[in-house]
Amino acid sequence: MGYGGETDSTMSGGRRMEQYELEMESGLKLSRQGAQSIVEEVGAVVGQNINMMDRRGYVIASTDETRIGSLHEGARKLIEEHLPELYVEVGHATPTSRPGLNLPITHAGSIVGVIGITGLYGEVVGYGQVVKKMVEILIRENAEQDERRMGQRVLNRFLEDWVIGNGLMQPGILEERGFALGIDIAVPRRVMVASARELEEYASTAAGQKLLEQVEQESASLAGRGSLVLRSGGRQIILVKKCPDRQMEQLAGRIRTAVLKKFNIRMVVGIDGRAEDIHVAYGQANKAWRSAGMAKQDILTYDSVTLELFTEDLGDGVKAEYIHKLFKKCSYEELCRWMGLLEAYFESEGSLHAASQTLHIHKNTLTYKLKRLKELTGYDVRLVSQATVFYMAMLFFRDIKDEMEEICSVEYIK
Repeated sequence: MGYGGETDSTMSGGRRMEQYELEMESGLKLSRQGAQSIVEEVGAVVGQNINMMDRRGYVIASTDETRIGSLHEGARKLIEEHLPELYVEVGHATPTSRPGLNLPITHAGSIVGVIGITGLYGEVVGYGQVVKKMVEILIRENAEQDERRMGQRVLNRFLEDWVIGNGLMQPGILEERGFALGIDIAVPRRVMVASARELEEYASTAAGQKLLEQVEQESASLAGRGSLVLRSGGRQIILVKKCPDRQMEQLAGRIRTAVLKKFNIRMVVGIDGRAEDIHVAYGQANKAWRSAGMAKQDILTYDSVTLELFTEDLGDGVKAEYIHKLFKKCSYEELCRWMGLLEAYFESEGSLHAASQTLHIHKNTLTYKLKRLKELTGYDVRLVSQATVFYMAMLFFRDIKDEMEEICSVEYIK
């Protein structure tokens, strides 16, 4: 069957795009990227230009981007008249209408759009039905993925309200929402918070984000059946049925070992302090997670958190003033050097030999630097009674390193 071609919509580009988004949502149930991905994938296989039209005949994806948003009158005719196919003949071609075969796309028993294959009838009719079936399969897969993503979003919203938010202020409603998701909030649970140690480094690139997703899938798999996992700000909040500390630490150890072996990524894990309230337990696990990162430990329980515990309760101004008073008028570069020395010293448990090896300097040189630190601050890190002064400064500096650079530069100008 022949037809006289297609014309551009008279709508503006913005209006066409608005319509395009609307029709995808109500018709094909595809994201813009999803529809475009399908036509590009099919086009690469068949070696022809491919267009996808929505239920009203507008081009919503194409291997020729200039056609996106235009009205394909042939597709509209095919849909309105329920035609099995429609071919735009060579004689009817125009600058906006090219020879090609158009076939209906069906999903769940209904026509949801049209797939168009540019080319002469004899060239495209042979694999037209194959292309149609490929597109329908890809659409079905996309729809199923969308359903899974929607289900995950609903679950995440529930977990956010329950664990992080104030969901327990309305326990009746929360209980009903949990019941609908197959979750009994009355079951005693424990919480751990986990993430990659160099989280910002991985999150800053697309490849790094993909790797983090794989790490999260591995962690969720190891958490086992019955566990609940919420992704929040690059962290994983993992809820497991109530168990002793030893089992929690063993699970954290398995996650750390598996991720390091499989992805060469070090994990940081914080474990709660056995609080009955899930929101309190999350707060404990999160503090332990932060402290583990600051203390250069991979796994830390809330009960093991000591000096780090109250650092997040202090304002940045208080931390900056503490550092400023201790190190007087040091520049930011000098502060960084002193903090690097202190980290090596504390990580080596005060061993001058081990610390000097970490810093790649002679032991005598380290001794001289520690004497200079005493002269500068009035405190001696080698004395147990005074070491805490520097340990707190080190923790504070990790928290507000960027802010200290600005403060030091202002002080330097003054």
